[in-house]
Amino acid sequence: MKSKKGDVWISAVLYMALGVIVLTIVLAAGVPMIQKMKDKNSFSQAKTVFYTVNENMKEVINEGPGSRRFLSPFEIKTGEFDIDTTNNQVIWSMKTKAKMMEPSYYFTAKPMVDDPRCLSECRQCTSIPCFREGDLYLFAQETNIVDEYIANLKLSYNGIAQLQLDSVFTGPFAGSYSFTIKHTGTYNDPGDALCPNCPKIELKIAP
Repeated sequence: MKSKKGDVWISAVLYMALGVIVLTIVLAAGVPMIQKMKDKNSFSQAKTVFYTVNENMKEVINEGPGSRRFLSPFEIKTGEFDIDTTNNQVIWSMKTKAKMMEPSYYFTAKPMVDDPRCLSECRQCTSIPCFREGDLYLFAQETNIVDEYIANLKLSYNGIAQLQLDSVFTGPFAGSYSFTIKHTGTYNDPGDALCPNCPKIELKIAP
């Protein structure tokens, strides 16, 4: 009898150990897959936000002095949002394990959209595949970590508008804000190197 009871306990322990091993394997395979799905959803949501920003931006530019649009809440749930007033760009970046598009083949500390070869237009640069959906540019880059990428979105207004940032915060931004797009009624000088005669558009990011 003692031998049978011992066998039962040994079997129970073995089954428990086997269950733990199977659960560990399932979690190891499933958690990264779930995270990749979440990142792809975040990428899709960011694209929707950028389409909304671009639509309102173009309306303000076309309507002229005094025109403004108010977006609230303006939410950046994942990744980082930034405004490049030097090159008149709106940028979003996110680190991810999901390969959403063909990446570049070298690592840089900043988003690929800062690369001078792709500032003015979306084109096939040396080792930098870039894509375009309407006015929205899509880029990706590999990091120095295996199977890790940085997905980037960009809206460029160079030659169309001079962007000005008004915020108590310093970018890049993440979280929930109110976002105001305003036509200031002032314009760049005709001799401006990047955006001659462009209307100055104020982007205000507030709590």
